[in-house]
Amino acid sequence: MKITHMSLSSDILLRAKDLFIKCGVKSVTMDDLAKGMGISKKTLYECIPSKAHLIDQIFHNHIKGEKKAITQIQHEAHDAVEEMVMIARYVTHMISMVSPAVVFEIKKYYFDSWNKLQKLNSEFVFHVIKSNLVNGIEQGLYRPEMDVEVIARHYVVLSTKIMDNELYPASAFSLDKIFKETINYHLRGITTPKGWEMYQKYQSKTNLSESIYK
Repeated sequence: MKITHMSLSSDILLRAKDLFIKCGVKSVTMDDLAKGMGISKKTLYECIPSKAHLIDQIFHNHIKGEKKAITQIQHEAHDAVEEMVMIARYVTHMISMVSPAVVFEIKKYYFDSWNKLQKLNSEFVFHVIKSNLVNGIEQGLYRPEMDVEVIARHYVVLSTKIMDNELYPASAFSLDKIFKETINYHLRGITTPKGWEMYQKYQSKTNLSESIYK
């Protein structure tokens, strides 16, 4: 079967993402990637003009995949609380795959790409959480008197700080532990007694909680 430029580019992005996660962003060179894929440097550069472009494309695909996954969760969840638990499970799984060292390198050497991820949080995640809050209030699971705009923005601020290595040194805090406490904090503050009871119920379900609560 003939390998197209597009399929090769997709293979390069997948291979590069895997290498970056395992070995770090700075230590993996374009030469390493070409050798690892069994292609020439010329072929690699025909598909991906630079390492910065490669990082940018990986982030683009990540953001696209995250939007798709969270949108699917919104459709599958039975209520607002279950939606937050399912989002928490998904996010915890994603961040557990990336070491703090990789995050630090991306922020330091590829800040433009990192900013795109931050923009995802400040825009897409804000709208997801705002929608969740509105639905939760309508379902009687969240406090009706809260200011939805403020709480949604507050959640975005909290979520963007999770990978801040200065605030949460990797030697002292695990990312899944930080996110678990963040979700507990968020839902404890916004749920009605009925909503908190629902959260406890979902928390006890293995299929919803095993990747968050260990």
